[in-house]
Amino acid sequence: MTTLRNSDGLTIRDLSIGYRTPNGLARVLRQIDLTIEAGSVVGLVGESGSGKSTLAFAISQYLSPNADVLGGSIELAGEDLLSASDERLRVVRGSMIGMVYQDPGTALNPTMRLGEQLVEGLRDVQGLDHASATQRGLELLNKVNLPDPEFIMRRFPHEVSGGEKQRVLIAMAFSCQPKLLVFDEPTTALDATTAAGILDLIRSLQAETGVAVLYITHDLGNVAHVAQRVNVIYAGQIVEEGTVEEVLRRPRHPYTRILMASVPNPYQGGERRRLPTFTGPAADLIDIPTGCIFQVRCPFAEEKCRRQPVPLLSDADHKIACIGDNADGPLTIERRIRKIRPENGVGAARPVLAVQDLNVRYGRPSLFDQLLRRPSDRVNAVVAAGLEIGAGETVGLVGESGCGKSSLARALVGLTPFEGRVGLSGHEITHPGAFSAEDRRAVQIVFQHPDLSLNPRMTVGEIVGRPLQLYDGLGGMDLTLRVGQLLEEVRLPAAFAERRPFELSGGEKQRVAIARAFAPRPQLVICDEITSGLDVSVQASMLNLLADLQDEHGTAYLFISHDLNLVQHFADRVVVMYLGRIVEERRTDTGMLMPPYHPYTEALLSAVPVPEPTLEARRVRLTGALPSPKNPPPGCCFNTRCWRKLGDICTQQVPDLVGGSDGHRLACHIPRDQLAAIEPIWSTTESSVT
Repeated sequence: MTTLRNSDGLTIRDLSIGYRTPNGLARVLRQIDLTIEAGSVVGLVGESGSGKSTLAFAISQYLSPNADVLGGSIELAGEDLLSASDERLRVVRGSMIGMVYQDPGTALNPTMRLGEQLVEGLRDVQGLDHASATQRGLELLNKVNLPDPEFIMRRFPHEVSGGEKQRVLIAMAFSCQPKLLVFDEPTTALDATTAAGILDLIRSLQAETGVAVLYITHDLGNVAHVAQRVNVIYAGQIVEEGTVEEVLRRPRHPYTRILMASVPNPYQGGERRRLPTFTGPAADLIDIPTGCIFQVRCPFAEEKCRRQPVPLLSDADHKIACIGDNADGPLTIERRIRKIRPENGVGAARPVLAVQDLNVRYGRPSLFDQLLRRPSDRVNAVVAAGLEIGAGETVGLVGESGCGKSSLARALVGLTPFEGRVGLSGHEITHPGAFSAEDRRAVQIVFQHPDLSLNPRMTVGEIVGRPLQLYDGLGGMDLTLRVGQLLEEVRLPAAFAERRPFELSGGEKQRVAIARAFAPRPQLVICDEITSGLDVSVQASMLNLLADLQDEHGTAYLFISHDLNLVQHFADRVVVMYLGRIVEERRTDTGMLMPPYHPYTEALLSAVPVPEPTLEARRVRLTGALPSPKNPPPGCCFNTRCWRKLGDICTQQVPDLVGGSDGHRLACHIPRDQLAAIEPIWSTTESSVT
């Protein structure tokens, strides 16, 4: 282990940074103080636009040309980085600072093999010859738990998974034996199970090397997993600081409290509470208000909060920028505690969707394959799926990337060929061409990336109005009025109809996509990972919006996500998919957290990062990669990664999806009573803190 002194850490004092814009100077960071000692991990938590990434780029002096350092200092191992020459900064970036970014796909050169990129850095920074650098690269890939380093070295970035790319980047960051590592949202684009493995890796490597770490995220659950201290930043200002235990157990700033409350507590799942969210606009960084920076959105703001800036006040080892007398008051109000789903619509609801023996396959045998009678190279994306959704019901669909969730969704709206039967309100459909106009009207879909699903050349009004023209024949003033009503239903001003997608935030774009989906008055809306990558507060507001629309219209949802905690909070039933097959289905009001559960569900539950100090999670981590759907394993689809498999029966025989009178169905050879005897994944140590 490398021996590091406390002086090897990072010290930031009174740092202020602004961006020159056509409208004036946007002061994105103001009087930031931050210390990271060698051997410690400090978390920086805040929403998008709070200044987190600007701080990361300031540390490595990679600020954009329109950025100005307005004051303060940044020292690493006692060296002033703000006054360093360009030549010295190149050395610092190569040997003292390691960076791991949010999207590994854009951080790696797509034209170079992964091994070449890793070896290049080792040769340039450490002066190793090619053979020594290659050997060192293999050692680093092995250290980050990549199963076949030689194979990975020969691959291009597009040939490996997102989690494998991120592990390669972590290996590169550690390769220079830095004094500081900066992780900027390293798990945002990853599945929950993959992200959990990355967090474990970061924690173990940091403990082994003793390097100082700045971990940047919008997810307090991730900070709870890796950091010792946490700084909460809002609109360029640190508003709360302390140990992770203290801040998460007793959050005192209203901003921190709302952030934490925006994450569903698994032990409150049955109550179906609406999640607290922020009201009002974010702070204007060009025209910063006098007084507390959070005053416009704070539910506890008083007159004195508007008079003068509020500094970070110290209370022992816990600092907060708040002077409100009632800032510890309850967050919940009546608007937020109504039932998320209609009380009478779930159990006996007539099915709006009934799927039987649905199969989705991609690719077709080539002529040579047919002539030579070679095995087909087809991808079995969905295998023998059966699913039913009642009117006004919300069904959650969870699983890792590549398990078939989106393929199933696209088949249900006729966007991909399928085999089997899809029933819509009693009307049976056996192929995409059989969807009538009324069928397409009855089922709408909201995609994960609104940037890709909204036409950038069309106005919001044209986007939302298109289904109204297509299905209802509206035009003129009737169309304009209805578009305005739909925008207001999704909590957007009617004036947004004149805007184009590039003028909207990510959350606003997703609201436009939801308005478009509800325009033809569908019976079922499929939400395909629509909260993935969003800030927790935006995610909470999106769930509340969907709940309001369901209350108003009685619409059913198929809610697709890889976050099992989010799904168990929002859905009436949860369906778990693995490698194209449904392996479990259960209701959320009959003890989603308690066994029996499928071993794969057990791993998904264990991977959920929950920022709740009173909850303890039993650690379960999947090993090995998801098998290829081109060549799925015989027997149980999960047997190659299952730590509970019984033997030959699991590797030779496909288990049936069977269940009891409670509607809980499992596809597992392990006897149900044995699964029921397994220790629960989550346990609570005391009553939760509100």
